Amino acid sequence: MNEKKKKILKAILKLLGGVLVVIVFFLIIFLILHFGFNVDIKDLEDQEKIQALIEQTGAYGRLVFILISFLQVTFIPIPGAVTILTGNYLFGFWDSIWMSFLGMFIGTMFAFWIGRVVGRPFINWVVGDKDLVDEYLLKLEKKETVLLFFMYLLPFFPDDALSSISGATKITWKRFILIQILTKPIGIFATLVVMSGEYIPYSGWGIPVLIGLGVLAIVTFIIAYKNADKINSFLEKISEKITSFLK
Repeated sequence: MNEKKKKILKAILKLLGGVLVVIVFFLIIFLILHFGFNVDIKDLEDQEKIQALIEQTGAYGRLVFILISFLQVTFIPIPGAVTILTGNYLFGFWDSIWMSFLGMFIGTMFAFWIGRVVGRPFINWVVGDKDLVDEYLLKLEKKETVLLFFMYLLPFFPDDALSSISGATKITWKRFILIQILTKPIGIFATLVVMSGEYIPYSGWGIPVLIGLGVLAIVTFIIAYKNADKINSFLEKISEKITSFLK
């Protein structure tokens, strides 16, 4: 067998292996939720049903919540704000932060790994729009670090799509993990403060504050996008200095 055929065979086996892992993983989660907690996955797209399902699992509620947070960025199209706010309602502010982070972090790493191993077939399936995937990859090219940092930090971008798409970029594992560690806790914290209505009301003085925060977020992303090359170069230099210092 020549070298070209070996590469093709290796790519096919890698693809089949990745698909098999996804199927087995999803099947295990389905069986756990369905037979272990009597949870119907279809009900996980509604916040009130998610709350009711977690409450009925009793002592295992926290585990189920973490599992749902994992599914939110992998298999089920649930907005991150829905699960985060559900956690706040059921478990309180700080517990919602660490449990949301744990479930979403593991889910993000899994989606990134599958996106990198399986590639475009999985990514196109998760996103559901091949043209949108092409658009994201074009925008991220050579600007992955800066743009992904702000995309994960700001609430305008879908984490589930970004996680798998990121696997098709040239960003390294270490840098991607660092981005998650830095942005996810901030994003979860901001979601609870801004969207729960407990700290910034949806009336009175809260309205101009919310508008101002939205405008600030949009402007920040636009500036970051336009200056992505400079920022990325700056971050590269800092990363190199930190690495050489640690050595």
